[in-house]
Amino acid sequence: MEFLRRRLGLIFRTLVSVLAITWVVRTNNWSKVWENVLTMDVIWLVAAVACFIPTLLIVSWRWRMLLAVHDVHMRYWRTFELTMIGQFFSTVGVGTTGGDVFKIFYVARAVPQKKAAVAFTVVVDRVIGLVALLVFGSVFSFMKLPLLFSQHDTRSLTFTFYFFALGGVVASLVTCASPYLWQHQGLQTLLKRLPFVHKGAAIFTAFERSARAIGINVIALIGSIPSHMCILAMGYCILRAMHLYPDLLAFCAIMAIVNMLIALPVSISGMGVRETLFTLFFVLIGIDKAHAVAFSLTYFCLTILWCLMGAPFYFLYRHETHAPAPHVEEVDPIFSQQ
Repeated sequence: MEFLRRRLGLIFRTLVSVLAITWVVRTNNWSKVWENVLTMDVIWLVAAVACFIPTLLIVSWRWRMLLAVHDVHMRYWRTFELTMIGQFFSTVGVGTTGGDVFKIFYVARAVPQKKAAVAFTVVVDRVIGLVALLVFGSVFSFMKLPLLFSQHDTRSLTFTFYFFALGGVVASLVTCASPYLWQHQGLQTLLKRLPFVHKGAAIFTAFERSARAIGINVIALIGSIPSHMCILAMGYCILRAMHLYPDLLAFCAIMAIVNMLIALPVSISGMGVRETLFTLFFVLIGIDKAHAVAFSLTYFCLTILWCLMGAPFYFLYRHETHAPAPHVEEVDPIFSQQ
């Protein structure tokens, strides 16, 4: 029973993916799907692959900036290495969360003096990326609400997106205000009585320091927008490879909504769910099921391709057991605080 209890989440996600994949397999003409895949324009596919490069560079820059909030000044190349390692394990693991776990593991080994702080930056980085996606998608989807609300299924999914968008905004505001709310004497007394406060003191400290860095968080949020634009560009190149010319604004809105929904921990890497969502939404812009599934599979495969490119970074990474000490710029701020 204990074994099952600890793995209920994985069992649930596996079940959802299996059901979604079964529905996709049974409701599509696969000869047309493969025909759409095999007749793609290679030049546009190469352009789609190239569109993912700026995303990785921006994500590494964003994480490096968040680490600096805690006086951890890593070289850009090192944050890029760890980002690529995280990308690799997001493929061989169970979704993007698995990649974040390995990023936390490696950055904590790289900066053992501040394990809690650097681990917390991985969480903050993920949250800022999702909030940026919600804001980005809200702007585009608002301009296409009549289209998105034109069918029952897409209307429900769009409402779900806006529910999380509103929740993300509220949570962000509460997080930024929390360090100032904690100054209230009554709230401090309440927090000190919580049983886990003293055990998680380092996490609370990291949370407070990250929350106070409002300017850095805003810059990271704004800087995340180009990374999402590059992902949209990758998807648009795939459509052009299939000789499709959709409404650009509607396509951007659909991509943002689908990318947010598959980020929810309800399936394994969005498998099955991704194809189902694209099938439901793409019909709004005149794209049939066969093209929608071909697009989804190609989009997923290109993402996997870039994740697998993180393998050399993992196998060639200089682990602390045999690597020289970190550069003095990375260590001095840590020891100066102690």
